[in-house]
Amino acid sequence: MAWTGKIVGGVLGSLLGPLGTVIGVGIGHQFDKGASRLQTTALAIQTAFFGCLAKMARADGRITQNEITVVEQVMVRLGYTGERRKAAIEIFRKAKDDPHSAADYLNQLASILQFNPQIAMTFISALHAVAQADGFIHPNEREILLQAERAFRLRPGTIDAMLGGAAPTRAGAVDIAYKVLECTPDMSDDEIKKVYRQKCLEYHPDKLASKGLPDEFMQYAHEQLAKINEAYDTIKKARA
Repeated sequence: MAWTGKIVGGVLGSLLGPLGTVIGVGIGHQFDKGASRLQTTALAIQTAFFGCLAKMARADGRITQNEITVVEQVMVRLGYTGERRKAAIEIFRKAKDDPHSAADYLNQLASILQFNPQIAMTFISALHAVAQADGFIHPNEREILLQAERAFRLRPGTIDAMLGGAAPTRAGAVDIAYKVLECTPDMSDDEIKKVYRQKCLEYHPDKLASKGLPDEFMQYAHEQLAKINEAYDTIKKARA
């Protein structure tokens, strides 16, 4: 079945609600006919994701060159070129000034991804990169990260662990490591190893792909897996 741009926009509307109606129809014409439902779902994820990035960049009242650079780096890492890059830029430009809030975009993105915590962290890491693009995180940017924590129904304290500081003390690093693994100091070595191995399985590329994460976002999943490995190594060293 051939899908015209208007149909793509219409499907975005069904996936994103009002946000899809506002943005989806405007970018639908840029995509090839014959797009599958899976491809259109990926487009809906792209729409909500770059909408979130736009709201984060605008959170402190203005969008700086540093923030634009980070967003462009995100597009490069996702492999966006040609029409896909143009679409991402158009989404960003429209979303930064539209009447919807960051929470609106986050709630829609979380819904599309069925509140999957592993996939959530791949997107939140990109939001975090935009938030700290200017060297510090504005209170409004922190609030958006906390909204993401709530929207994806993540464990309370997830964002606090992420924002633990660039150079924490040894004790602070261990505390953060426990939060990353969602473990507690009173757990045995075997219990922590079991949790660690389970998280490694959850972030396996095949596992995430089966849950709906588009291939281009896998780089962020690999980064999250690296954080899990680092957290486990930190705990092992502290217990040695």
